[in-house]
Amino acid sequence: MTSVMTAPFVPSATVVMMCGLPAAGKTTTAARLHAHAGGVLIRSCDVYADLGIRLPYWVERTRGFTVDVHEYDRLRDRAYDELARRLESDLGRPRLVILDAVYGERAKRDVIYAIGRSRGVDVILLHCRCDDPAEVARRLERRRGRESTPEHEASDRSVFRDIARRWEDPHADVSEHGASPMIITIDTLSEPPIVRGPERSLLIRLLREAFARTFTLHEAAPRH
Repeated sequence: MTSVMTAPFVPSATVVMMCGLPAAGKTTTAARLHAHAGGVLIRSCDVYADLGIRLPYWVERTRGFTVDVHEYDRLRDRAYDELARRLESDLGRPRLVILDAVYGERAKRDVIYAIGRSRGVDVILLHCRCDDPAEVARRLERRRGRESTPEHEASDRSVFRDIARRWEDPHADVSEHGASPMIITIDTLSEPPIVRGPERSLLIRLLREAFARTFTLHEAAPRH
């Protein structure tokens, strides 16, 4: 499912590429930004569901991604191809497109950078981090029993380990012309999350507004 909302705040076409390990807060951050700034939200968990890729099944079949992983890798690559296809089909309509996926491998990020260059749109990478292993474990545990919901499907620790072994630091990315992409880092261990990046970026302001808005609503909610 692709979610579309009006994006009145963004003056030029922009692709926001989420990036981060499981339980780093990518999907929550993408949802908060989408609710505040509008545009199109494309989620990898929905693409997986549409393609019939069920992580609990593959956790069991590959014994926690330790044996016969090649077939899963093929399906995973197909899902990222579909993310790119959906991005290209949605570019040109809204001013903001948010891609919510791990994007931990440089080759997969390069595909999105290349689409941005070919279509003349900005690509900004949002690197979500949660550097507390205990908090990551708590977040994964809270997904247990809710795996039928796409955004909660990655509940097994082996999913985290599988993605961590593939991880390539996005801060080392360079374009074919030697330029570095714009990267905004979000520390989701805090609430509201801490946003770091170029202060001139409109996206920085939108993120801080989105986080402050959600935090204020949460604080104002009745306590039971």
